[in-house]
Amino acid sequence: MPLTTDLAEALKLPSGSANQLAFLGRLWHAYVWLEADTTTATSARSRICDAINGQLTNAKIKITRGFQAYDPVVRRGRPKRYIALAETLSSPTDGGHGQAAAVIEWIKGNRTLSTLDEAAQEFVVITHFAELGRGYSSELDALYKRLAEIAGTGSAVKSRALWGDLATKWSPVLTYKEDTGTDWTPEKEKVDSDSEMSTD
Repeated sequence: MPLTTDLAEALKLPSGSANQLAFLGRLWHAYVWLEADTTTATSARSRICDAINGQLTNAKIKITRGFQAYDPVVRRGRPKRYIALAETLSSPTDGGHGQAAAVIEWIKGNRTLSTLDEAAQEFVVITHFAELGRGYSSELDALYKRLAEIAGTGSAVKSRALWGDLATKWSPVLTYKEDTGTDWTPEKEKVDSDSEMSTD
């Protein structure tokens, strides 16, 4: 299907839901990540960003490109790394098993994005949109198993340790850290472009 049709289908889904973010992430992967033609990919990226950012307005989260033009990046201010998010999510006295349980309820469609804490909102947008945009659809089952384990521990110490484990060992984490470590801004693109022009 053309992108216009696919975006229309995505926007029929509940706003900010796991299904909608995952759908849009897969569209990014198909129309931006895998697209060899730069002009086509740039147009698709702009349209997908507009679509998802319209759904994330209330959460004050914005999707932009990364240092690599095909990389999706999740922002509320500067992009957050998994370790920082895990530290916040595991900081409550229960070690974060309540946060994991809330995310699971959001995945099931029993909670809206707006009812999650800010760190959890960023976490789910990264895991369900950005990571699928980068081609990690097959890793969602592993994520769900990890979240279920955290939610079911009943021990603050174990929950905190499992959040830390997820933030360092879940497969997409290994490259997301590198991607967010090299940030992109419009100003940086202009500087890079001017530098390239000066060497011609």
